[in-house]
Amino acid sequence: MGAHDLPADFARADAMAAAMFAEFFRPPADQTVSQWADANRMLSGKSSSEPGPWRTDRTPYLRQIMDDLSARSTVQEVVVMFAAQLGKSETGNNWLGYIIDNEPGPVMCVQPTTDMAKRFSRQRIAPMLEETPALRRKVRENRSRDDANTTLMKDFAGGVLVVSGANSAAGLRSMPVRYLFLDETDAYPQDVDGEGSPIVLAEKRTSTFARRKVLKTSTPTIKHFSQIESSYLQSNACVYHVPCPHCGEMQPLEMGTKAPHGLRWDKDESDRYVAGTVRYVCAHNGCEILEHHKPAMLAGGRWVPTRTSQRPGVLTGYHLNALYAPLGWVTWADIVHQFTEAVQATRQGDNSRMKTFVNTVLAETWEVKGEGGDAAALAARAEDYPLGSVPRGGLMLTQGVDVQPDRLEARVWAWGRGEESWLVARHIIYGDPNLDEGTPGSPWTRLTEIRRTPIMHASGAQMLIEATAIDTGGHNTNAVYAYCRNHAHAQVLAVKGASTYGRPVIGKPSLIDVSWRGKTVPRSLKLWSIGTDTAKHLLYGRMRITQVGPGYIHLPKSLIQTDEFDQMTAARLMPVVVQGKQSLRWITPGGKREEAGDCQVYAYAAACYLGIQTYRDPGWDRREAKYAPREPDLFSAPQNTEKTTDSQRNTVTDSYKKRSENQPDATPAAPAPKAQRPFSRDW
Repeated sequence: MGAHDLPADFARADAMAAAMFAEFFRPPADQTVSQWADANRMLSGKSSSEPGPWRTDRTPYLRQIMDDLSARSTVQEVVVMFAAQLGKSETGNNWLGYIIDNEPGPVMCVQPTTDMAKRFSRQRIAPMLEETPALRRKVRENRSRDDANTTLMKDFAGGVLVVSGANSAAGLRSMPVRYLFLDETDAYPQDVDGEGSPIVLAEKRTSTFARRKVLKTSTPTIKHFSQIESSYLQSNACVYHVPCPHCGEMQPLEMGTKAPHGLRWDKDESDRYVAGTVRYVCAHNGCEILEHHKPAMLAGGRWVPTRTSQRPGVLTGYHLNALYAPLGWVTWADIVHQFTEAVQATRQGDNSRMKTFVNTVLAETWEVKGEGGDAAALAARAEDYPLGSVPRGGLMLTQGVDVQPDRLEARVWAWGRGEESWLVARHIIYGDPNLDEGTPGSPWTRLTEIRRTPIMHASGAQMLIEATAIDTGGHNTNAVYAYCRNHAHAQVLAVKGASTYGRPVIGKPSLIDVSWRGKTVPRSLKLWSIGTDTAKHLLYGRMRITQVGPGYIHLPKSLIQTDEFDQMTAARLMPVVVQGKQSLRWITPGGKREEAGDCQVYAYAAACYLGIQTYRDPGWDRREAKYAPREPDLFSAPQNTEKTTDSQRNTVTDSYKKRSENQPDATPAAPAPKAQRPFSRDW
């Protein structure tokens, strides 16, 4: 009976025994990984944009990395921190092929998740085994009654390849391995199944092998959370230097936005990139380098260490940005285009594109510095318009309500073209939210009055609040449910925040049961989920916009003496670990109040419910014709656009202003609650 006829468990035991024998008695192969790849590796059209024989000369920067993984190299751990799509994963695949053909032994390849592991095996491993003749004859074929060759396990003579997900602790401790390929480590969870770091768990599998090899690859993510950067900084941190085609001076390729060298391009009157003008300026002599020089530069390049490795000769690290991409992959023009778009988005308050650019193009970590709003900056640009009235640009009113144990906090926001916004009313309504509407002291009675009271527009027209979003996540959830159900016809929305990053500002509602005063009405209320982190990211970004226009946030000077601006900017974007994974969340430091900021989020969610994100010029034109008709010129016929008399207009405005200025609202029929006193000094 041959080895191929053994049951699967015995076959794997036989493979490991053979591997241990080879570990101690077989001399290492003379061939390097790059030599093996050039001689044997075939790229499949199923997984490569350039199918056919592998050529290391196409990516010369990979040669030393692959050779560090060769059997005769003393290096035991190789760290590759690359930009996206520069060949780091193919380096690992070449190494796997080399192991199967020349240095068989137990191998583990770890992907971020089990699903990604299956996809990697089908889309990368399987085509490589199929298209490369040297491997096709080494790996056992699938047999229906034998599990020795499956999607996640490949048996070969003298070894076995196991593909696992970093989210499975059981998979990571399944067997001892001599070779370990950790791919896209920054997408791994920080903790897996309560057993700690998946990287540490996987590395423990190699501890029994003296001639072990570990390859770590990834695009970096968040500074201080990036696992690949942490490993890279422990290494010799090699950077690829290339010769200038004109003066011959060696140098790394850098973006150089704040230096005299690097990528340069011409701009038009709108500060946009002029196509065909990108070039690279030499750091030594100012030579202008064009992209067609890149193949010769890459061929003449060499890796230069920038640090002393914590384990010299054993641990090496490599960093490469997208400027080195071979011709036909990512062009310098592509990089400039991505950069200018990221800059434009940042100016509009959205830095997500710049983060992506820094991570995936520059291969650098994104440093989060507790990003948030600046209360002083908001106060400095506050405007002289009165609360209780709507400036001319405001064409839609929504309200956000935050429920506290002893009061309701409400803010009314006006919205205009390009989602320009104005804070037009601020209400602090004291009273127990558990009191039924209509009973003495109930803050809900006053809230209904506010919703139904028109607000005077600068044009003289009267505007009503079109939608109100009320937070249900506090201590008075059932009371909020009851109120929202009673006023659902008036577009009063019960909302609940979802802090998962990337959620839409307002999602699809779910029908829930409403229980109040001993009665339960099943599925009688729509509960709307809102992406609070998404909304805060957008609104905090808009706070940094300094030019009046789309996205600009207008605030009244009358609130400078309050803590309104501090409340609007209380949260900070911080890196956190959620369910074992690194993430970014808007965190409010302990002791900080954020009612104003929460109300702004809810008001914006209400505007999104009304479809503000889909509004185009015709929709705004109709609203403008209704609320803010343009001033007639000298040659047009007189039109009676004023539907209210001066006395009526003044009465409505004064009535609303009295309830919208800095002083908190109170229900006259009820005595002031005891909890009011600590807050009175703030207003």
